[in-house]
Formats: sequence, C-alpha cells, structure tokens
Amino acid sequence: MRKTMVYLLLAMLAVAAYSVRATIALESQSTKAAAPKQGRWHGVIIRWVKDTSTVTVRKGNNDRQIHYDTSTKWTQGTKGAEVSDFKEGSDVICIGTFDEKGRFIATRIDLQPR
Repeated sequence: MRKTMVYLLLAMLAVAAYSVRATIALESQSTKAAAPKQGRWHGVIIRWVKDTSTVTVRKGNNDRQIHYDTSTKWTQGTKGAEVSDFKEGSDVICIGTFDEKGRFIATRIDLQPR
C-alpha cells in the first residue's frame, strides 16, 4: 500500500511538471509572435513615391522600400523636422518594424547632417 502511494505521488508530480513546462512553452511562443521585429536602415533616399507613401533608401548596393504613414515621426537629430526637409539624396536613418508581409514600416525617419 505504501509503495502504491509513493508511485502515485511520483506520477502526479511528473504530470504536473509536464503541464507547467507545456504552459511556459506556449506563453513564450505567443510572446514571440506578438512582438513585431524591430528594424533599422541607414542610407540615402534615391526615390520618393508620395502616392504609395514609400521611400526607397539605398545602402551600398542594396535598396529597401520604406513605408511610412501619418504616425511616422520625421526628425533631425533630437528635433522634429518637416517632411519638406527630406529630398532625394538625403542621408537618413529609418527605424521601424516589419509587418506580416515583410514590409518595413517606419516609425521614425531621421535626417542626418551632410
């Protein structure tokens, strides 16, 4: 009888440990899926298409299409800047996130001094 109780207790502890482990794994997966991937791109504006709200920024030989919207902050250093200050040929740093389609959505575009 005593051995049976010990085995039953061990079995219950094993099941409890397994369920806690599975719960932790599910929570970590949902946290990773919920957090959007952060991105940063530094280069020169080579193309600006206002109709689609995109800026193409070239870094070396690589071009990246940067999407922006009304929530995007346009800055120059620590100060705010006007969108009209940004032109083709401007050196910029784009900070944002990647959406589910892999597009870079800028939350901030910073104009760098030349």
